[in-house]
Amino acid sequence: MHPDDASGARSSDKDAIVSAPLGDGTEVLATVNSYPGVARRDWHGALIEETSAFRLDVEQFYDMHVLLWDESAGQTLDVRDDALDSDVRYESSRVPEVHVHNDFRFRSGATASLDQDVLVSVDTAALLVRNRLQFSGPATRTVYTLFGLGIHDGAGSDDVDEAYYRHDHGYDFVVAHDAGRYLAIAQRETATGQTTFDGHRVGHQGVTSGPDRSAWQDIYVENDGQIDDSDHLRGKVDAGFGLFVGESTDVTWLTAVGFGDSEREAIEHAIQTLWRGYRAERSLFTAVWEDWHESCSGSPVDDAYATETYELSLTSMKCAQDRRGGIVAGAFKPRDFAYRFVWPRDLVVVVQAFLSVGAHVEAREALDWLSHAQITEDVTDSRGIDRYGSWWQNYYANWDPHWRALQLDQVGGPIYAHWLCWRETGEESLLTAYYPTSRRAADFLLRWDDGDFPSRHQDPWEETWGYTTAGSAAAIAGLRSMAALADAMGEPDYADRCRETATRWADNFDDYCFRHDGLLGAHYVTATSPEQADKPRADERPDAAAFMAYWPWNVVDADHEPMRATADLAADQSWRADQSPCVGRYPGDDYTPTGAVEDGGWPLCEAYTDVVRWQSGVDPDAVHDHVFTHSQPWRTEAGLLPERVDGAGRVRWNSNLQWAQATYVLLVESLARGEPYGLAPRE
Repeated sequence: MHPDDASGARSSDKDAIVSAPLGDGTEVLATVNSYPGVARRDWHGALIEETSAFRLDVEQFYDMHVLLWDESAGQTLDVRDDALDSDVRYESSRVPEVHVHNDFRFRSGATASLDQDVLVSVDTAALLVRNRLQFSGPATRTVYTLFGLGIHDGAGSDDVDEAYYRHDHGYDFVVAHDAGRYLAIAQRETATGQTTFDGHRVGHQGVTSGPDRSAWQDIYVENDGQIDDSDHLRGKVDAGFGLFVGESTDVTWLTAVGFGDSEREAIEHAIQTLWRGYRAERSLFTAVWEDWHESCSGSPVDDAYATETYELSLTSMKCAQDRRGGIVAGAFKPRDFAYRFVWPRDLVVVVQAFLSVGAHVEAREALDWLSHAQITEDVTDSRGIDRYGSWWQNYYANWDPHWRALQLDQVGGPIYAHWLCWRETGEESLLTAYYPTSRRAADFLLRWDDGDFPSRHQDPWEETWGYTTAGSAAAIAGLRSMAALADAMGEPDYADRCRETATRWADNFDDYCFRHDGLLGAHYVTATSPEQADKPRADERPDAAAFMAYWPWNVVDADHEPMRATADLAADQSWRADQSPCVGRYPGDDYTPTGAVEDGGWPLCEAYTDVVRWQSGVDPDAVHDHVFTHSQPWRTEAGLLPERVDGAGRVRWNSNLQWAQATYVLLVESLARGEPYGLAPRE
């Protein structure tokens, strides 16, 4: 298989994601990526990539290729490398069935188009793809399907341990497994009912010769229209199989990938899905997604674009929720690590968004995940900090810790989420069930006191250790939320202690976080007393995370002069995209696909900035313009909002970041209410 482009300079990544909102289909998350051309590679195709099952942080396979061999042209074309053009779209904003289109031209002049409809079975842990291939004229042809296999959990596993051919119930399968994770791949040609492969190969990825050469080498590179059968290999493998279509100019077939905890279970899931067929699976998939959206409050604005983006954002967040309740930050792998982890910080914002639309079940499941993830043992981190009552930086979906730095937005935030869930639902059982969790977190914050301010910690961007503006505001909000919870539980003395500490910290907020002589003038900064000397320095540069000190943390008012001054400077060209009203994290940010400073901005940063502009009077139309106009060029082909856009507002980085989807939903809900939704308690 081709490695990813070495520069990492993709124009987008993961244009669409798909899962089911209930049933066994919640176990499966698949992504579709469109490559409209990347640096040093002329790729224009779109393909299914990085599918997970059972745990959304664990990949089951890297990619699914379709390859077309044409005898008269003497050519094999691949869906990613050789497509002339591609398109990715959803069935609707409420139903994430993904439609993928690719166009091809052979050197003989013949053309072809491949249309793939992609969904996840509701009742079965399986991915189902309906493929339709149309040619401009007859010729002898074979279609191949090739999987880059890799059951990889990000913790040093060796990807797939074993893959092999199996025939069962009249179907040919490729089965792969790593420990207790299995997948089984089968296909069925629609017109003839053929369920066997016309040749198959299990090969070693990257091997170019010999009996263990890769399926990619055998099918694409050797380009002879033949597969040399290979039934079984261990290690990092790929697998391909054929479907001879002769001179047919219109052929349709189904590809099913079943997942399970055993070979038998994976095979049965693939067979069951193929037996039911695409129409039946699609009918149920559509019905349950429509029902889920009906259970939410619905878009509060009468605008086609905003309603579509609002619904797509909700759909994306729901797709990314693991069956345990956690929500992976994004189905995205920028370099040597993945966003397929659960960050408590991101999860809190998604809880806020779910509550704003009445999705109380999803919010409670996420809150329950946070409760299970809390550190409840005496454990010391690498800095010697006793972490009892806090949370690790991020987690695998099964609550195992991954990164371990201390971020106070990931301690105060979960308390706030508990308070907001209780306030919105009014359920006393929710207050009592998670009160011990919030009390432990508040105890940690009370201990983490430098006398006048929260002790130093890592900033929300995970780059700086110091007295951070956003993290400190989250700690203050957490203690104020705890005070409200403690009052409700009949613990007034503890409530007073939390409020008194929060008040002392809030009184010193500007002294620690505001600079009169900052990089752009007078503004809030990322962090004071930073541990390392960044360029620009964290204690000199303005930072969009500072706007969270108003919303949602409610530590300072939007029209507080230091906050207004910072919002005024967010229009500076060094901080925002040159051709799009989208602010970045901070001037000089080099967290980009190239690892160098690039012109551009972050939609989620613009969201927090625009709320301050709106409420302070700096720009009363800021949220309105963001929701209805400014965000339009930021979306992917399928309509999702990315983590980052370039200088012109085009997708540049991580096209399904759930934090970005959540802030759009929250902006719509806030605009409809006439005030920011979910402000933390002020006292």
